[in-house]
Order: sequence, then C-alpha cells, then structure tokens
Amino acid sequence: MKNPSPLTNILLLLFLLCPSASQAAPSSLSRGSSLSVGDDSDILLVSPSKSFSCGFYNVGSNAYAFSIWFSDSANKTVAWTANRDHPVNGHGSKISFRKDGGMVLADTDGTVVWSTNTSSTQADRVQLLDTGNLVLKDPSGNILWQSFDSPTDTLLPTQPITKTIQVVSAAAPRSLSSGYYSLYFDNDNVLRLIYDGPEISTGEWRGIMGRRDGGF
Repeated sequence: MKNPSPLTNILLLLFLLCPSASQAAPSSLSRGSSLSVGDDSDILLVSPSKSFSCGFYNVGSNAYAFSIWFSDSANKTVAWTANRDHPVNGHGSKISFRKDGGMVLADTDGTVVWSTNTSSTQADRVQLLDTGNLVLKDPSGNILWQSFDSPTDTLLPTQPITKTIQVVSAAAPRSLSSGYYSLYFDNDNVLRLIYDGPEISTGEWRGIMGRRDGGF
C-alpha cells in the first residue's frame, strides 16, 4: 500500500484546520455561550435543517445587527432582528447567553442595547428552530422567550399575529430599520395596516376579513 503523498497530507491538514469544515455552528447553546463581532465566524446558531442562521449581520461600515436570516438566500434575507433601530458597533460587540439565564446584546463599551429579560429564570438553553423561531427554554422544554413574539417586518409560516404583536415595514429595500407601515389588530379585533410617514399624517386599511374572532 502506497504512503500518502505530501500533497495529500497538506490537503488533509488544511481540511482539519479549516473552521468551516471541522466545526459547524450548533442549533442550540447552553448558558455561558457568546459570540463577538470579530470572531472567526459571524454565525451563532444554525437551525437543524440549516434553513435559518442567526448571528451578526453587517448593516454598515462599522455597524452590526443580531439577526436571523435565510441560510440559502443569496443576499442573506433577514427574517428577524433584535432592536432593529439600534445596531451595535464593530469589533468587541457581543451577544451572550449569560449564566443567569438572560440573553443580552452589548455594544463595544458594554452597554446593553437589547435583552430577552429572562435573567433569574430557569432558562438553560437557546435554540434556533427549523421554523426560524429563536427560543429560550427551561429544563422541561417550556419556552420562556421566543423571537416569534416580537417580529420585525416578516411573518414566517406558523408564526401567529395576535393582539399584542405588531409588524412594522422596513424603511427601504435591504434596510433593517423601521419604516412607516404597521400591521396589527386593533381594539375591535380588526386587522389594520397603518401608514404614519412624513407625507401623510394618517392612513388606514381595515382588513375586516382579518378579524381574530372570525367575524365579518
């Protein structure tokens, strides 16, 4: 049997040392895990089917957002963003699943710009599901927090829109910032699309067929 050639050995060594080849991003993490801008990868989690990824998404020359996006999309189409109107700065900003059960996004100077508000709970793992839902669960599997409860400009399949949920458009194509259109249920259980921009003070679309109680 022939010994491996020097070229084969070199290729094998490169394969073993390449982070993308030897280490795939997990679909769940335990307390104490974190990801910083400037790490070898900008991805924190990948859903089991690899349909969705979450991590740091570049929104400017030195600005990043913590987002969930479609993994196979050519332009990394974003489905959800934490605190979309306040991106963090470059190197040193961090998303952390702290040992107290809270998940926080901190800017370079340590300022917390977003949190799941789950500190002092039994949250022991964070998971990115195949639905695109980022969830924090306790040891029994109960969901203590989920991104589906705070959509940005996208509703994914199986994601509900309820009385407490509002979907807000993006300011422009490929932008993650909030725009002028809002979709929500009003006090009469009517689905409304409202425009509130600089050119028109009020605007409204009433979706009578969208009543949550099934009425018309």
